[in-house]
Amino acid sequence: MKVLVIGSTGHTGRLAVRRLLDGGHTVTAFARNPTAFFQEGKGLRVFQGDTRDPLAVDKAMEGQDAVFCAIGPRALGKTDLQEKSLGNIVAAMEKHGVKRIVNLSAMGCGDSRGQAPWFFRAMIVPLLLKGIFEDKERGESHLMSSGLDYVNVRPGRLTASPARGGVKASLDSKGLKAYLSYEDLADFMVKQLESDQWVRQSPLIGY
Repeated sequence: MKVLVIGSTGHTGRLAVRRLLDGGHTVTAFARNPTAFFQEGKGLRVFQGDTRDPLAVDKAMEGQDAVFCAIGPRALGKTDLQEKSLGNIVAAMEKHGVKRIVNLSAMGCGDSRGQAPWFFRAMIVPLLLKGIFEDKERGESHLMSSGLDYVNVRPGRLTASPARGGVKASLDSKGLKAYLSYEDLADFMVKQLESDQWVRQSPLIGY
């Protein structure tokens, strides 16, 4: 499979690139700053571009089979990164006939707001993450109004701890511990590129 990885220099994106290459896939690592991308491997191409630039996204999308999107802002505050980027990504996918996208969102976004832990949704989001979550929700709307086979993954709190497996997914967070490692997140998301279990849904994931 030919996979366009957007957000390839972030925690989740880097791990996804390595898993995809180890699995024999061909990867185009989309990066605004290619010097921040240090991986090498057979089947890897690094594409320089900004996701807010529709022409760059369109060019990178040519010939792809699927998209892995793990973009996120580097600072707190108001942003339009998800809104602009996913708008461009969805448009390019529809133009080039690419159907599958696995997108990284967050537990507490959209209709999962009530599923996030109380302290997180009552204190952390309003005080620190309000602008980021509003942008994520605008970005999600591009996916949900499209005809794409999206999987919109909403993890709980992310940690740098080693992979432990046993990731659980649901639409109502019942039985989930609302945290997991970046490694387990990347593994779950990569698997969704070829699984139909959560197509056109937004699974909440944790342990």
